Amino acid sequence: MKLLSASTFSGGSPASSAELVTLRNRNGLVAQFTDYGARWVSMWVPDREERLSDIVLGFDTIDGYRTAGEKYHGAIVGRVCGRISNARFRIGGQEFLLASNDVYGTPVRNHLHGGIDAFHNRYWKFRTYISPSGEEAVEFTNNSQSGEEGYPGNLQVKVTYLLKANNTLRMECEATTDHPTPVNMTNHAFFNLQSPSGPAERKNVLSHNLTLNASAIIECNGELIPTGRLLPVGGTSLDFRSPRTIASSLVEEHPQIQKDKGFSLAYALDTEESEASDELHFAARLSDALSGRMLEIYTNQPSVQVYNGYFMDGTDIGKDNTPYYASAGIAIETQGYPDAPNQPAFPSILIDEAKQYHHITEYCFTNMSR
Repeated sequence: MKLLSASTFSGGSPASSAELVTLRNRNGLVAQFTDYGARWVSMWVPDREERLSDIVLGFDTIDGYRTAGEKYHGAIVGRVCGRISNARFRIGGQEFLLASNDVYGTPVRNHLHGGIDAFHNRYWKFRTYISPSGEEAVEFTNNSQSGEEGYPGNLQVKVTYLLKANNTLRMECEATTDHPTPVNMTNHAFFNLQSPSGPAERKNVLSHNLTLNASAIIECNGELIPTGRLLPVGGTSLDFRSPRTIASSLVEEHPQIQKDKGFSLAYALDTEESEASDELHFAARLSDALSGRMLEIYTNQPSVQVYNGYFMDGTDIGKDNTPYYASAGIAIETQGYPDAPNQPAFPSILIDEAKQYHHITEYCFTNMSR
């Protein structure tokens, strides 16, 4: 097991130094994080032969994260993940203008993942601790000032990662504010459950089986901005209610995907309305038949963004000098509905002095039997 090294990871330069945090459980699983973007940078889990491998894409040093074309590897994304149309929204009668930083649009006019100098691009404060049940955890905190990236209200943010004895990583994102403001955070880790063998170009997730607890996607236009409509997935290549390979979704024409290349799709999860906002429901299952690894994701959020990294073109060189191409990994990002501030029919993501933000997602790692 070749863990990231704290001395190597920091790079030795004051301008790019970062802290590395390592959590372990009694079964030998190891999760690593950095204060730069409160990022999840490695996750060592066993295959069916009990051989440990790192299943999270990323880089050997902090400079890799700071200079990557794909800026969001493993990061906490916010205040609002995803896109906000025309980089603006209204609360009451007041309009708020945000940073226009989404290069997918032409011209660049939409807001993406909280802005330019957003949560992913900040150094967070942190502390490690042991839970009452003896499990290792790290807590990251960040204060976002009113006006940052155009958002109203001072926001106090806390993100906690807890590595549980049952081989589950629990992530909790919490936020409070002094003024009404939208909040919709997620973790942007890319997963690949394969074992690290074979040519680099074959290290992709196309043969992974994916299951999603969703009977509809949130329709988007050509700039990946929601139209406000939900599209049923039944009878289409985007129906993952039963397990199917990721490759199988790319071979048919569909207006919501890039055929033979990839997708960035927001799925509306099939959940029952509940007053218990902290109640978790099944969202997704990812499995690899060769390694036997399986990841199940449970969350209290209503949506999941599924993205196979089709913008990655091999320019970014990841861990162990591995070039990252399209489908090198898959991001399964639990969250609220995208562009919710501009879509009155979508569940609201507004919080205020009386209403706090609380996002819980659990990543459960197991092995499939032969």
